[in-house]
This record gives sequence, structure tokens and C-alpha cells, in this order.
Amino acid sequence: MTEIEVPGPEADWQPAAQLPYYTGKNPAYQYSVWEHTAPLFQMIGGLALPVQPVAQRLRLQVERSWDGLDDLDVVLFRLRGFSFAISKHDGNPLGLSFVWLTEPHEQGDKALDILLEVVGIGEEAVAFRGDGDDLREERTEPSPKADASDKIVGGTPPISLWGRLRRAVGGKAPADG
Repeated sequence: MTEIEVPGPEADWQPAAQLPYYTGKNPAYQYSVWEHTAPLFQMIGGLALPVQPVAQRLRLQVERSWDGLDDLDVVLFRLRGFSFAISKHDGNPLGLSFVWLTEPHEQGDKALDILLEVVGIGEEAVAFRGDGDDLREERTEPSPKADASDKIVGGTPPISLWGRLRRAVGGKAPADG
């Protein structure tokens, strides 16, 4: 077979997965598998803990991925008839893991209850139920790395990369606080 040589990148091309997208000279914009599939998922809640303890309990392999927001840990698995994903972005200022159903279902609360039961944790681990619109200040503390602009005001996170997560997954964006 003839060896084909592909030239290297142009000197003025930024990395294809670097923010802000579409502003440099690189004609390509790279997106991750997670970024591609997550908008199809149904968010059913948030947990006030990282992905790893849940994964360890269920003997799941945590995958590292990334999307337009940040690097993240994610596990995808089936449990008692529901297909779950649990994800946590490295820079999430609230320090939450998001719980998703990979196949939308009208019994999201039941699915979350099953997850809690099997993992052996109680309601105290639940930061919110549903799609995050009911995120309450008293249930969620910002991570120590969060600055004043990341704190929840009036029960709703400010618009930021993290606030825009809601837009990315097809929900309404949180209001400015």
C-alpha cells in the first residue's frame, strides 16, 4: 500500500475542542460523544456527591469525557428496567452529579427512588428532583472553588457556562439572579 502523508495543522489553527468555538481559524469544531448524546437524555435529579462512590457501589467503570462545558466523569448503566447516566463536570460550581435517564420515561421519580434504594443512600443525597428547575438554595451548597458569581440567588443559579447547561439539554435557561 502506498504511504500517504497528511500535512500537520496550520500554525494559526486553535485546538478544535477549545472555547470559544468558531472564533479561530481552525475550520473544524470537535464535539464529544457525551455532548452529542446528552441532549437526548432526560434529567431526573441531582446528587450531592461525585460519580465515583455510586460507581464503586454498583461496580461500574467511570468514563472520562468532555463536552462544551468541561471535562467530566460519567457512568451509563441499566438498573431494574431503567437506563441511567450519572455525570459530574470537573468545574461544576455546585459540586453536583446529574442523574439522567438515557431513554425518556414518565416515571423519573420512581427511577431515582430505585437508584437511591439500590445504591443504599437516602433522600439526603438528593440535591434536587426533576430537571433542576426546582433547585433549592437550602439543599445545595456551592463548592469551595465557587466565587460569588456562582452562588445560588433566589433559588436559581446565575447564567454561566453551568447555567447554560440547561439550554444545552433542551430545558429552559435559569434566570439571572
